[in-house]
Amino acid sequence: MMIKKSGAKRSQARKGQRKKQRYSEITDRLMSVLRNSVLHKTIILLLITMSAGLVWQHFSKVEILTIESVQIEGEFNYLSARELKKRAMPYVQGGFFSVDLKSIRKVLIELPWVEDVSIRRQWPDKLTVRVIEKQPVAFWGKDGLLSSRANLFKPEKIKLKINLPQITGPDGQHEFMLKELGRMQAWLAGTELVITKVKQDARRSWTLDLLSAQTSASKFELRLGRENQHERLQRFSAMYKQRLKKQKQKIRHIDMRYTNGFAVAWQNQEA
Repeated sequence: MMIKKSGAKRSQARKGQRKKQRYSEITDRLMSVLRNSVLHKTIILLLITMSAGLVWQHFSKVEILTIESVQIEGEFNYLSARELKKRAMPYVQGGFFSVDLKSIRKVLIELPWVEDVSIRRQWPDKLTVRVIEKQPVAFWGKDGLLSSRANLFKPEKIKLKINLPQITGPDGQHEFMLKELGRMQAWLAGTELVITKVKQDARRSWTLDLLSAQTSASKFELRLGRENQHERLQRFSAMYKQRLKKQKQKIRHIDMRYTNGFAVAWQNQEA
């Protein structure tokens, strides 16, 4: 009886080993198939990528699908869509794939009133050119303008229908002075005074021309000097609201270049 039980155990052990062997073979085959599948997909993807590159390279060298239409988009006050298209058309050469978009953008972005340009192809034969016009926020010197992005530009003719503040200062200081204009106008909140001119001379001394928003006839000069401009402007703002607002039409200029006080020159005073 003992011999029979021992033989049965050995038989079951052999069967278990054969099952494990089969599972191992099946697993190896599956892994092999999976590896081959990933390899095949990788090869196919590489071939597609290479083919697409070769096709694009070919089409970019030949003039097929000629550009038939160029559309100019944008909101313009100082530019003309017609003139922009006229300037761009000589550079619209080649086909849909080979047209040089960089050259078209370059010739437009060089115009004084142009802030930015973007161009896109529209299948099968069209270009759409989006132009952003500069928004002027201040005059700079005698013949310059500053855009909302603090870019200095000098158009041939300046004809604006809106009143802008005038900024005058040393070369290269336009961006800084435009920011200062914004800060200084904020310090004047509550005074109903508007800065019409900002000047910084060679000694870095600041002078403002102020205009009453309520009475356009009331305007005067404010001298801040070279140091502590914000502190002096804050002191002026408080003093103006408390004491001088009612006499604004009589003021010629106010000098804040004193440590603990200020000086007022009146319209009827002699120089």
